[in-house]
Amino acid sequence: GKATVVQVPLDDTETLQQMIDNEELYEKLLEDAELLDELMEPLDMERVLAAEQSPLFFGSAMTNFGVQLFLDKFLDMGTSPVGRLAKQNNKPSDNDNDQQLIPPEHEEFTGFIFKTQANLDPKHRDRLAYVRVVSGTYEKGMKVGHSRSKPGKKYNLAQAQALFGNDRSSVERAYPGDIIGINNPGNFAIGDTLFTGTGKLAFPGIPSFSPERFCYIRSPNPSDYKSFRKGMDQLLDEGAVQALRQRNDDGGGPLMLAAVGQLQFEVVQTRLENEYKVKSIMEPLSYTLARWVGGGWEAVDKADEDGKLFGIMIVQDRWGRPVLLFRNDWKAAALQEEEKSLELMPWAEPPSFDD
Repeated sequence: GKATVVQVPLDDTETLQQMIDNEELYEKLLEDAELLDELMEPLDMERVLAAEQSPLFFGSAMTNFGVQLFLDKFLDMGTSPVGRLAKQNNKPSDNDNDQQLIPPEHEEFTGFIFKTQANLDPKHRDRLAYVRVVSGTYEKGMKVGHSRSKPGKKYNLAQAQALFGNDRSSVERAYPGDIIGINNPGNFAIGDTLFTGTGKLAFPGIPSFSPERFCYIRSPNPSDYKSFRKGMDQLLDEGAVQALRQRNDDGGGPLMLAAVGQLQFEVVQTRLENEYKVKSIMEPLSYTLARWVGGGWEAVDKADEDGKLFGIMIVQDRWGRPVLLFRNDWKAAALQEEEKSLELMPWAEPPSFDD
């Protein structure tokens, strides 16, 4: 339930001591507050709104401590919806002059997917995509275009949900600034744009963090392979981790996972066991850096023939694009300097379905 919030200034020592009723904890509070004052910059809302600073809250969702305070402050700090730059006809461009601002009052519906989640209800194995509405109005049953699908392809948004914690409620209409959860048919990915109207449109994609941890993962029980594959496919769709394979592997070889930190691997294993009833074994690899090759396989083959890829692992991502794994930053920087045709990148967005 909703927790009662009582705010007490730090300089009101008498009230604080009465409420805490523990001298050791009271002294620890003052010590921590002093430490924060020394280490952290003061809150500057102008910098927050310019995306140069992030507010920091302390609390625990598990014990329902500080949650209500965070929600109240979040509402106070929030602003009215703002427009976003978008590429018309989905033409690739890094030039802001080739992009158009889509304001909230734009007539057509537009929104972008910032999160996907699978298996919210284990009984139904449902998959949701979370959409932030940028312009127009969402209406139940509307048909929308998709930034990575073919121009004529439409998706029916039969229903949408508003989610808060474990609570769900059906949404008939949604407006700019609202966040809705829609059914994910398996084609929606983080960073995708949904829109109505005749022209194709795409907001800038949302890059994923460059992975620094790698491992092979497999199911020790052959009879669980189908459940293992289904679980991994859904977790990969969420973006919990990234998947890599050997260059010539068409799907039957060992699956390699890539993540920023070890915790992501542990979450995958736990969810496989709890949600899909599948155990898994992970075998860590000694690489610490991944770079996507913008120059394609031709550039990889040339560098390999020149002997420049010694000690570097050549793999492919889920869409068959070349990825190089390095053991240190120095090797990656040196290769980029020597073989500029590789066009090394720390991440890559999902490709269009037209590719």
